[in-house]
Amino acid sequence: MRLKLIRWSLEKLTPPWRDAPSLYLHIRDNPNATELPDQKREPDKIQFAAGAWDGVVSHHMGGSGAEKKSARVDKLEQALEYLLRFSTNENLNALYQEIVADSIYSIADDIVKRVATRVPRVQPEVAAIGRYFVKGADKREATKFGIILLSVAGDKSDIPLLETLARNDEFALFAAIALARLVDDPEQCLWRLAQKVHGWGRFHLVERLDGTSNPEIQNWMLREGFRNSVMDNYLAELCARNGRLHEALLQREIDLPLLDSAADLLSAILEGGPSAGIDDYEHAPQALQSYVQHLSPNSDLKLNHFLTVDQIHRFLTSEDSWHKRFTRGWTTQLYTDLRESCEAVLGWPEWRIKAEQQLNSDDGLIFYMADTVARRLGLNTWENHFERVRKSPLKASWFNLMQLTDESNIGRVLEFAIAVIPEGKIVAGPKNALGLGPGYEAHGALDSILQELRRFPGRGWQLIKLGIQSSVVRNRNMALNALQEWPREQWPAEALTLLQQAELIESNPELRQRLGQAVQVH
Repeated sequence: MRLKLIRWSLEKLTPPWRDAPSLYLHIRDNPNATELPDQKREPDKIQFAAGAWDGVVSHHMGGSGAEKKSARVDKLEQALEYLLRFSTNENLNALYQEIVADSIYSIADDIVKRVATRVPRVQPEVAAIGRYFVKGADKREATKFGIILLSVAGDKSDIPLLETLARNDEFALFAAIALARLVDDPEQCLWRLAQKVHGWGRFHLVERLDGTSNPEIQNWMLREGFRNSVMDNYLAELCARNGRLHEALLQREIDLPLLDSAADLLSAILEGGPSAGIDDYEHAPQALQSYVQHLSPNSDLKLNHFLTVDQIHRFLTSEDSWHKRFTRGWTTQLYTDLRESCEAVLGWPEWRIKAEQQLNSDDGLIFYMADTVARRLGLNTWENHFERVRKSPLKASWFNLMQLTDESNIGRVLEFAIAVIPEGKIVAGPKNALGLGPGYEAHGALDSILQELRRFPGRGWQLIKLGIQSSVVRNRNMALNALQEWPREQWPAEALTLLQQAELIESNPELRQRLGQAVQVH
């Protein structure tokens, strides 16, 4: 049925979001901001970074709930059609409420298909609705819906709007799809935008550069494109393959920044995980061999090269899948030569000197690499970890310290912990708090200590007692776990009474049952 549009306009309508801040204006005026105004800051709850939920759905969840999705698309299509027929506050609000009811990502393609059938008849009106939501909406799903409409009905005048939204990881994917239809050179546009985002937005944009033959983009992929604020593994194989890493490493001489990036790229591919790994990378044998051949003990190498070579060596000495690999590019000679080369590199004395020097670094990443290298070389880094905890008790890693702690130094750890962990922040009555985020640093430190006290019967009772009284349920569980690992004859005299009192006021049903069982067993 042909739609009749009589004096159709959105100009005099009351926005459903009233005076709430526009996400588009927020991004325009705060180009480096990562959080959006519609983000609910709920203490003690897991928070998703911009674009994270859509990224998780697109990379880790298969399609499901087809009937439910189809029903929602039907409702959205109907609400949109009503607004296209009659531009009233009621119809505008109905469409808005339907949009913000749930995530739009999983039904985006279906919306495009449905809307596309109507665009030839009502393109100006569909585009107007898209701009209305893009410019003014206060909720991210409503902004995304506006972008979807512009991807179908927009024109070149919408490019600045979309490029502004693409700066934010939450909207980069949607904006990229729309821009690819509107700009003259989609690849250049995607690349330019990919350089401005560093989270999930970079994943989506770089993935759409897969297959590029542009030398500049290929070079950028090798040096920078795979790096992101979430996990380099997602893009490592794609960037190595498109950037033709194996060919870049065949050059007689390469610059140190490229060699550093090659180390990080190969490390991420070897680690594998959520995306393609080393066995998916066709040119892995050549790339690994060429990379190791470029290393020299006299060069100014960072410790990440030791770690990458160590990864390569562990990969070579693993027993998994080698019968298959020898039919897919690997040869016995290449395998043997590469293994010997790795062992030679790992034996350079320079690594120990660099690791010992950098164990004093205040930079967390540098210290992590130095500590990992030092331990691979058999050095004891307990004192270094204790010093970091001593300098910053609620920020440094008690977990790493406790992993290295034994009977010879547990006394020092406990004495210091009792002195610096603020009891007032820990004990606030039994609650079901998860203990996540700012304000729970003390609880996190206590966690790391409690989970290791099971190895030290009779030691640290004051901290176990503190954990039993903690407002964070995880602390209480870990404290009970540690105590139950101790022989009963080493329980302090007050332990049973403490557990009985804790059971009476415990708010978590499962933990209350555990406390009761611990008392009964006694």
